[in-house]
Amino acid sequence: MIRWGILGAGNIAHRFAASLTNEQNSILYAISGRSAEKLEAFAKEYPCEKKYVGHDLLLEDENIDAIYLALPHVMHKEWALKALEKGIPVLCEKPAAVSEEETIGIAECAKRNNTLFMEAMKPRFVPAYLKMKELLASGAIGEIEKVETSMCFAMPKEFFGKSYHTAASGGGALLDGGIYCASILEDLLEGEPEPVKTYATYFNGVDLYSDCTMKFGAKTAVLESGFDRNAPKNAVICGSKGKLTVVNLHRPVTLILENEKGKEVIEAEYEHDDFYSQIHHFASLVSEGVHESPVMPYDAMIREAHILDVIRSQFAEYEENDLNVLEEQEKELSVSSFDNADALALGNVIAKTALEYDRGVSVRIDRVNDDLTVFQYMMEGKTAANLKYMDGKKKCVLDTGHSSAWAYVKNMITSEYEGWKKDGLHALSGGAFPLYVNDELAYIIQVSGLHEGKDHELIVRSLSEWQEEKPYTDFIKALG
Repeated sequence: MIRWGILGAGNIAHRFAASLTNEQNSILYAISGRSAEKLEAFAKEYPCEKKYVGHDLLLEDENIDAIYLALPHVMHKEWALKALEKGIPVLCEKPAAVSEEETIGIAECAKRNNTLFMEAMKPRFVPAYLKMKELLASGAIGEIEKVETSMCFAMPKEFFGKSYHTAASGGGALLDGGIYCASILEDLLEGEPEPVKTYATYFNGVDLYSDCTMKFGAKTAVLESGFDRNAPKNAVICGSKGKLTVVNLHRPVTLILENEKGKEVIEAEYEHDDFYSQIHHFASLVSEGVHESPVMPYDAMIREAHILDVIRSQFAEYEENDLNVLEEQEKELSVSSFDNADALALGNVIAKTALEYDRGVSVRIDRVNDDLTVFQYMMEGKTAANLKYMDGKKKCVLDTGHSSAWAYVKNMITSEYEGWKKDGLHALSGGAFPLYVNDELAYIIQVSGLHEGKDHELIVRSLSEWQEEKPYTDFIKALG
C-alpha cells in the first residue's frame, strides 16, 4: 500500500485526493499546509492520518511513500528537491518548474538520488490522448504539417494581483495553461522551436496573453494561452490527408477526425476521472521501483519548459537589433510622394484589413507640418478614448522620429521614456507609425483598438498593400 502525502491543501489538492480514492493500492496518509484550520477542513472531506502545519514536517515522516506536490509553481523546485534528496518519489502538479533551468535541476536531482519524479501532465495518460496517438500513428491524417494549440480562459478580475497565477515570479498564462499546449507540441513535433511571430499582453512581468507561431523544422506550431479571454481550448493537428481536433486539450474526452472518409466524432471517456490515469501510472512505477516514467520522461518535461522559455523570450527580452528591424521597416515603407488622396486610399486599406482582426479600430492619419488630420475613421464601439490613446502614440513619433513600437522597445531596453507611462495616454505600445516622404517625416499613421502589437502590424501590413505589396522586414517579437 502506497502512503501518500500531499504538499499543499488548495483546490488542485482536493481534486487529487478525490481521485486517489479510486486507486486500490494507495491511501491518503498525510496533508501539509500553512493553516491548521484549513487542514482540519481538508481532512474532514478527505480523511488522512496526519496533518502537518509545515511542509518540512511532512517530509520528515518516514511513513511517506510518495508525495503529490500541489504548491504554487514558484515553489515546485524547492520542495521537489527537498523530497528527492530524502528519496521520496514526487508527482508534481504541472508545470514541473518555472523555467528550463529549474526543470533540468529537478531532473538531475532525481537521477542523482535514483528517485522517481514525474510532472503531472495528466492529459498524456487519459484514453482520448492514447486514441489520438493511435490515430496519428495509423496515418489517419497523413504526415503532420501543423499543430495549433490554445488554452485561454477569462480569469475573474478580482483574482488579478491576488492569485499566484498573476505574480511576477512564477505566474502567467504560459505556465498555467500554455504548459498543456507545450506538452502536445513536444510530443508531436521534433526539432528546435524557431519563433515566426509572437503577440502578447505582458504587464508587470506577467504574460496575460500570448500567441506564438513557431517552426519545428518544416512543420508549423501555434501556442496560444491567456487569462484575458475565453476561446476553444483545443489542439488542431493538421496533416497531409486531413486533420484531428482534440477538444479540451487539458481534459480531453472528444476527438474529431476529418479526412477523405468524412468526419467522425470519437468519444473516449475517462477511467474514473481526468486525474486517475496518471495516478495509477505513477503508483505502478513506485510499486515497481521504476525511477523515470516512460510516458512523461525527464527529457519531455525539460523540452516543454524550453518551448515556453523560447516564447517568453519573444516578449520579455529585447536588444538593439530589434530597434534596427523597426527602423528598417520605416525605411522600406517610406514614399516619394503622399497627398490627401493617398491618405484616403491608405485609410481605406487599413479599415478593410482591420476586418481580419478580432475587434474594431480607430484610424487617423495626421500631417506633421500643420498637425491637420487628413483621414479619420472609427469603427462601431470606438470612443474618444481611442483618440486620446492615439495622441500618446503620436507623441512618441514626434519625440523620437520613430514608431511608437520603436519607443516601446527602446524603453524596455533603457527606460528612457518611462515618463510616458504616467500621462495616461498609453503611449508606450505599437499603434503610431512615421511616414517619411523624401526622407522627411511628413505624416503619422495611427491605429488604436487592437492589442499585443497588432495595431503596429495592421499599419505596416496596410502600407505594404497600398504600395502594391511592397516587401518589408517583419518584426516577430511581441509589442506589449
